[in-house]
Amino acid sequence: MLVSKRTLQRVTCCLLKDYYRHIEVSPEHNANIFFWLLNSQNVKSSNKLIIWLNGGPGCSSMDGMFLENGPYRVNPDLSVNISSGGWQDHANIVFVDQPVGTGFSFADTDSYVKNMTEVGTSFTKFLDLFFEIFPDRAANELYVAGESFAGTYIPYIAHQMLRENEEAGKTKYDLKGLVIGNGWISPRHQYEASFDFAVSRKLLSGSYKNIASQHLDMCRKAIASEELISIYICEQLLTDAIDSSTHIVNRKDNQMLCVNQYDIRMKDEPSPDCGMTWPHELTQVQKYLQDKEVVKAIHASKQMLGWTECSGGVHRALSGDKSVASFYLMPEILEKVPILLFSGEYDLICNSLGTEYLIGNLTWGGSIGFEHNEKFEWHIGDNLAGYYTEERNLTYVLVKDASHMVPYDKPTEMLDMINRFIGVNDGTVNGLHSWIGEKEVTGTPAADPEPKPTTGAGDASDNEGTSEEVEDPWSEYYNWGTSLLVVVILFACVAGFCWYRSSRAGNARLRGRPDFISKLIGKTGLGGRGKGLKLGQDRSDVNELDELVVETPTLFAAEDYSDDDDSNHGRYGRSSREGTRDHLLPNRSNFSIDDDEDD
Repeated sequence: MLVSKRTLQRVTCCLLKDYYRHIEVSPEHNANIFFWLLNSQNVKSSNKLIIWLNGGPGCSSMDGMFLENGPYRVNPDLSVNISSGGWQDHANIVFVDQPVGTGFSFADTDSYVKNMTEVGTSFTKFLDLFFEIFPDRAANELYVAGESFAGTYIPYIAHQMLRENEEAGKTKYDLKGLVIGNGWISPRHQYEASFDFAVSRKLLSGSYKNIASQHLDMCRKAIASEELISIYICEQLLTDAIDSSTHIVNRKDNQMLCVNQYDIRMKDEPSPDCGMTWPHELTQVQKYLQDKEVVKAIHASKQMLGWTECSGGVHRALSGDKSVASFYLMPEILEKVPILLFSGEYDLICNSLGTEYLIGNLTWGGSIGFEHNEKFEWHIGDNLAGYYTEERNLTYVLVKDASHMVPYDKPTEMLDMINRFIGVNDGTVNGLHSWIGEKEVTGTPAADPEPKPTTGAGDASDNEGTSEEVEDPWSEYYNWGTSLLVVVILFACVAGFCWYRSSRAGNARLRGRPDFISKLIGKTGLGGRGKGLKLGQDRSDVNELDELVVETPTLFAAEDYSDDDDSNHGRYGRSSREGTRDHLLPNRSNFSIDDDEDD
């Protein structure tokens, strides 16, 4: 359906029953948060409320509304059409510009939030006032979803909600689930993955790889000293990958192109933006949301400075934040609330490998990582959409052929995913049959480099050889059976040899796989994580071959977990174009699974 911008108010109020306005959360600071609510189009599922947050910090959720999971798309002539990828068919959804200073939200500049705790309390204040305006929504099943730096926002918001529930002695917020896409959750793991992913995708090479190795060493030492949500020297790893990809296409004009940091399939983005102006429809969205008639129609005129996608003021206000990463809030939240993490395969800035590293090092529900790592194919129509892994309240989805903004370039897949998570999926999405399973897949995506744990401070020389370049990022999924057969045969040979040795050597015992098999598995992509460091273990005690030993056939499965491992519970959490920063637990310089020593 095509409508003119001048009929926006009629369309939204009468077609999709939208509501939009500011809510004053702090009168003394003139602090107002803007929201845009769309009511569910299905009466049977009108008891579900999804809150959507973009990242930054300081990036507007109108990105979500007009580019991702909202119903509206702005055309070059500033007319608007309705998208089939909107989430409003089976849930009420509200897009919120938060914290104050973001998008259409505003406040006195000296009252912007300074840390993640303030983000959480400000948001629950907004939500309480929102429920006063819409009391029927207070009884809704509540889901909080977002992407990128919202991976930091959302756990802090959920943590505050659960705390207020406990203090009230009742269910003040009926929080049913959290959804985080390509999230900045654990900086420690994501910084390591920045290097590994860039090498595996051939974005880092030559002298740039050597420079990045030095930056990674400095990053590890900085994290060992103080682990923050964003660390300057660690941010250089992304810069190194982008610089390595930059090339001159017109020497006369010195025209330079580079990789898109949000979708590495795009190799020829103008430098120095390198994706910062992507998606390219953003230009027309900005013109649309700055149009005076539109601003008046959506009751956003109180924000007199005009809409901007990302607020530098919000980012600066949070620049001194000492809050701990949201990674360390995850275990407690998972005890009470299901969490869905999803990653687009071609994102660089918050890449899938970082998500997998954090899951593999996260303690929750009595174990570390996914114990069984049952990975299932996910199909929509005739297409492979990605891979599902689910265990102990945590679901991880790797979305095939997707970018940093999965709802943007894979709206049908994203709609199917969210419908499944909130329990309204009927086996179809936009007229296509969808299903998970039938073929169980084991192993990690071939997009991953040679498996290794992320580490604390260590020698830069350890970086070389820890990441394998991958030619075909999905071939191992398609050929895992053949590779597994080879591994089983080799393992049988080694086991037979060891049995022969044991018959002569009494109680000698094989622990793990011999190094040459470990290297073979790593190079064929069946392996996952290398041998983990114990908390407090000096990295110098771990040699390169130790790191190459594959203790499990998957990045996620945990080794030798015991109750003593609870000291390694979740611990600390980068920014994206959407941002960075917070406080809670003591720093740990080393982390990962607590393996027993080899005999």
